[in-house]
Amino acid sequence: MSEMIMRYRMGERDAWYGGRVVNGAKAVNMMSDCASRLMAKEYGNIGRCIAVPKTRLFLAVYPGDFTEYHARILEEEDGKVTIETRCFKIATVPENPPFESSVDILEEPGLIAASIMIFELPK
Repeated sequence: MSEMIMRYRMGERDAWYGGRVVNGAKAVNMMSDCASRLMAKEYGNIGRCIAVPKTRLFLAVYPGDFTEYHARILEEEDGKVTIETRCFKIATVPENPPFESSVDILEEPGLIAASIMIFELPK
């Protein structure tokens, strides 16, 4: 089935908590955007997200981290589309960066969050 991939670099404006941690809802929101883009690509309309039966958060994210979002269609049945979304940390800011724009590319991307979303196709 079809897949959509997006990338985003977290900025200072995304940090909400002490220790400059990015709110986990940011990852969930971006996964939803990725799923909506997949719906638009496949069906010409984003439809409507009617349920999120499963969401799990695994890793903390900080400003400067590069994240990658994957969405793929698992099933289409009775006018409903089930989409799996996942978010990975692919690069992070080094502890003592030599330059403001320095990043360390992670050899093994870390899973930040995963979710199942159900969209209703437009009639």
